[in-house]
Amino acid sequence: MAEDKTAVADKAAEETKPEQTVKIEDAGPALKRLSVELPESRIMEKIESMYTELRDDAVLPGFRRGRAPRRLLERRFKSTMGDQLKGQLISESYTQAIEDEGLEVIGEPDVKDMDKIEVPEKGSLKYVVEVEIAPKVELPNFDKIKVNKTVHEVSDADVDTEIDTYRERFGKPTTVEDGKAKEGDYLFTDVVVLAGKDAGEDAETLHDAPDSYVLVPGKTAEYKGHVAGIVVEDLGKLLKGKTAGDVETISMKGPAGHENEEIKGQPITVKITIKKIERVEPAPVEDLPAMMGVESVDDLKSRVKEMLEQRHDQNGRADMHKQVADYLAENVELELPKGVTGRQTARVLQRQQMELAYRGVPEEEIAQQIAEAREGSEEEAIRQLKLFFILDQAAKDLDVQVNENEINGRIAMMAQQQGRRPEKLRQEMHKQGQIEQLYLQIREQNVMDQIIEKATVTEVKATDDAKPAAKKKAPAKKTTKKKTTKKKAE
Repeated sequence: MAEDKTAVADKAAEETKPEQTVKIEDAGPALKRLSVELPESRIMEKIESMYTELRDDAVLPGFRRGRAPRRLLERRFKSTMGDQLKGQLISESYTQAIEDEGLEVIGEPDVKDMDKIEVPEKGSLKYVVEVEIAPKVELPNFDKIKVNKTVHEVSDADVDTEIDTYRERFGKPTTVEDGKAKEGDYLFTDVVVLAGKDAGEDAETLHDAPDSYVLVPGKTAEYKGHVAGIVVEDLGKLLKGKTAGDVETISMKGPAGHENEEIKGQPITVKITIKKIERVEPAPVEDLPAMMGVESVDDLKSRVKEMLEQRHDQNGRADMHKQVADYLAENVELELPKGVTGRQTARVLQRQQMELAYRGVPEEEIAQQIAEAREGSEEEAIRQLKLFFILDQAAKDLDVQVNENEINGRIAMMAQQQGRRPEKLRQEMHKQGQIEQLYLQIREQNVMDQIIEKATVTEVKATDDAKPAAKKKAPAKKTTKKKTTKKKAE
């Protein structure tokens, strides 16, 4: 009986929908062109509705509210209601068309010749709109996927290396008054990214990052580092030996994957003004237990070993996820809408940044990896987007859900890795619009886990060569992040 009532209600709702005609055709990869026609009756009905609403609210001299004659309202407001009428008709009919046709739109609609469209006094209104939709995905049989699970054993040497990282993290930075910059030093700088090769002071400023810390990378990093999120080859060699007051100017090509189109693949000049040099004196080992909230050095080593084991588990899980992702990217074919790649680049980088933070990667290393990701080819960006749609379909097929406890737990773990309070980190992520990205990240990882449960998994023991590199030294200072600006350099 309840089903009959539901069917009747659905039928009634269908019958009360405003009349319109929609023709759909393919306009490109995951791109649909909708030709919409609204009959004169619908236009007239909308006009009546708008004038009724206007009459209820309008106040004209000599008439009480709601009593003004229709002819006076038309004379007074007809010229100003045209755009409003057109906008409402197109918006409402477009939304209805998307719902009726069951299209999963992923971009903003592109109404063709919007400025030339006019609502006719007689006859129908016609317009054409193109929309990007989620591509169709045909998933493979998951039990055909083969995955290696690497088992790691934490050694005493691994623990000692990690403790050295904490010594650096809790070390005391001191200003180098009259010396020259060395490998591992932090330079307190003003950084400006200018448009053009060998740009001068009058060039356009594409990015401005005052009061930023720049690490002087050493031989272990092959002297490669990042400035304002941009990888610079031989940065360590360029900055080594510099003193406070020096200015280093680097002319280069912007990263191929940068979010800013004016920097992406374009000739730029990076100007680094050194204000002071800071060098970190590692904290004594015996001071660390109190800083870490444990009783002794032995307790510290036990806790560090547990954290490393957790990290190896997380890294092992991430490696298994990568194997699944590689398989899916290689074995699933789909066409992406052309306009999506550029818009999604920033989101891909943001999610990668959160993933690294969850795995306990130090901030300086995260910044380096994100900067290197911007150097990646457009093919890699397309691959990431392809995986997004594949995993989104898998999440639907496998009915993967994410609850609030999972989100809070992930934020708490990230906060612990960063030495911050969870509620503060959540507030910051909410302010920056990162909670939705965190939700998608957790959902994708849950999808991967379910796929791995169906796959063939083989355990392999890690060799010394196969073990992940020891975590790099964490910075004593955090790099200041500034919003991209567009202005003239002073």
